Order: sequence, then C-alpha cells, then structure tokens
Amino acid sequence: MRIRCNRCGKTATIQSSTQISDEFKQLYCCCTNPQCGHTFVMDLAFSHTLSPSAVDIPPEALERIRGASRGELREMFQVLQGGMQGAG
Repeated sequence: MRIRCNRCGKTATIQSSTQISDEFKQLYCCCTNPQCGHTFVMDLAFSHTLSPSAVDIPPEALERIRGASRGELREMFQVLQGGMQGAG
C-alpha cells in the first residue's frame, strides 16, 4: 500500500497502527519529504465484499456441494436465487 502525504504529495511511511476493530485500523504516518515532515493519521476501513469467502461456508454444506451432481447444483442455485430475489 502506498501512502501519500496530503500536504506535499510525496510518499509517507506508516510508523505504527492501532487496530480499533476487525474492520477498522488507524495508521500513524510520517511524510518522507524532509522539507515537509508532516505527521498524520489515516483510517483504513473495510468497505464491502466483492466475492464471498469459502471460509464462510459451513463444512457440511461444502461437502454436500462437492458431492452433488450438476443437476443437483443447478437446483440448489435456483433455490438460492429465489430466496435472494424474495429478500430484495
């Protein structure tokens, strides 16, 4: 990750950080430009998921998916899509 100083535009280094929560961290930064010397705090936060993690799938469900035929998989996904459309 490249951090830029918002005063002079040069790169900055992360000197330390504080983990506020699982999805939020504060980064304590220092500009590498000696003529600037700006020190500042930036926030790093989780925004949203683009593709769900396989870690979130219960092991029993994963085994069932792995052992399913193409027809069974198609049926499972149709059921899931129907549930998602009803929730939106």
